[in-house]
Amino acid sequence: MLLIRALSAIVLLPIAVVLILLGGWALTGVLIVVLGVAALEYVRLMQRGGYRPTWWIILSLIVVLLIDPILSQSTLTSTALSLALIVSLAWQLTRRSPSATADWALTLAGGLYLGWAGRHFILIREFPNGALWLLLVLTGTWFADSGAYLVGVRWGRHKLAPMLSPKKSWEGLIGGIALGVAANALLALAVSLPALHGAMLGLSGATLGTLGDLSISMMKRQVGAKDSGRLIPGHGGVLDRIDSLIFAVLAGYLYLSWFVQHVSG
Repeated sequence: MLLIRALSAIVLLPIAVVLILLGGWALTGVLIVVLGVAALEYVRLMQRGGYRPTWWIILSLIVVLLIDPILSQSTLTSTALSLALIVSLAWQLTRRSPSATADWALTLAGGLYLGWAGRHFILIREFPNGALWLLLVLTGTWFADSGAYLVGVRWGRHKLAPMLSPKKSWEGLIGGIALGVAANALLALAVSLPALHGAMLGLSGATLGTLGDLSISMMKRQVGAKDSGRLIPGHGGVLDRIDSLIFAVLAGYLYLSWFVQHVSG
């Protein structure tokens, strides 16, 4: 399993780095595809629980929320959210589903969950030195995930959330924090950015990234699923792979907005 996970990372990591460096429509287009697949996995998970959220509405929200920062249209997001609110509810009236209200709520939640979080990849990339900051947000999570896995497998004894994710341990979380903070601080120095900010992004990736992971685990356990899909060998589905990043980019954007931008400005 470890070998398969490592091989998947070796293939995907260079692609991610190239897209971060390119930015613009290349990054946005790939994010739309990735989040669109994640949305499909989310819909299928909910279907296992007897619900019927609408994938095309979720995808539409994702597309609009991601292209809005590129187009810089201040009214685009508010228009899309207003239409989504009305259209998604009206659509349920035509389906005559016994879970129509829950389906409507899950549709909006899925679109906001993936689309609103996804737009923060783009927003971070648009900061000064945005490519490097986005890289640090992501590597902080990846370092922490690797540290948690390695320490947890070797020394994990005390379960972190046994009802949601039986393999996660407090020892693993501590190992993830240690590696995420230390390695990200060193990487920040290597790209001529303050080590403190790299360390803080590593810390948020380790802690909030874990919450993002557990949040998807909560959804999967509720519908009786182990993985969201099987697209990525050793990692499960796309949603399984980006669950921690979704929380990490939100936290990273807030941290950069509150501290780094003010400091640099």
